[in-house]
Amino acid sequence: MAGEWIKMRHDLVDDPAVVLIASRTGIDEYGVVGRLQKLWSWADRHTVDGNAMSVTRSWIDRYVSCPGFADAMFEADWLEGDDGAIDIPKFEVHNGESAKKRALGNKRVALSRSKQRDGNAEGNADGNSESNAHSVTKSVTREEKNKNSKQPPIPPKGGEIVETKKRPIIALKTFLEQCKEKSEKPILEADTVFDYAAKTGIPDEFLRLHWLEFKARYCEEGAKRYKDWRTVFRKSVRGNWFKLWWIGADGACALTTVGEQAKRAHGRDAA
Repeated sequence: MAGEWIKMRHDLVDDPAVVLIASRTGIDEYGVVGRLQKLWSWADRHTVDGNAMSVTRSWIDRYVSCPGFADAMFEADWLEGDDGAIDIPKFEVHNGESAKKRALGNKRVALSRSKQRDGNAEGNADGNSESNAHSVTKSVTREEKNKNSKQPPIPPKGGEIVETKKRPIIALKTFLEQCKEKSEKPILEADTVFDYAAKTGIPDEFLRLHWLEFKARYCEEGAKRYKDWRTVFRKSVRGNWFKLWWIGADGACALTTVGEQAKRAHGRDAA
């Protein structure tokens, strides 16, 4: 168990993601924050890194007593994965044991610095006013000198400084169209998913079947959208999201009933 407390921001209630979840579920922002606290506390007690195996969207909705809450969290990018392998992004960064120790340490350091600044301010107030005025004037002069000596950043060749944009959330169909325009494969040959499959004994034909099922499910109308579809595919293979295969005690990998159904559904493409 990571601890009996979790880290939450003071301004969480004003976060755009909280506002989005509130608008989707019809509850107010305070109700959203309370339910997030309940869900995150559960994850802190029962998971190591926020990866909740066997947890489904319907279970989350029941647990927080709010229909559609899980879907809204997915839309806000505060949940990832699929039923049976739902993941809370960056959970271990904020609420793992080491993350909590860092948070407490940072708080102690900030408090110590604040006290030190207050002490210095009191000492300066008792000093000679003329000396303080001279010090301030000297400081301002130095600041102006440094400001004037700073050189502007060099823009890229042939234009102005280009601001980087966040990667948009897109549908799988859009991603596939982009790959076609770039003449590149959706899953690159050097992708680490192939190394993972080889190490764990997942046959190539099972991996192909998984890709076909992946496309079929996420190309449906109203399917979940993501920023990085290649990463999502890797996670889906590692988590065996669709439960297409199982590995026996002898290490052999075989299709499950769901896998056999998918194989029949995709026909020759799965061969």
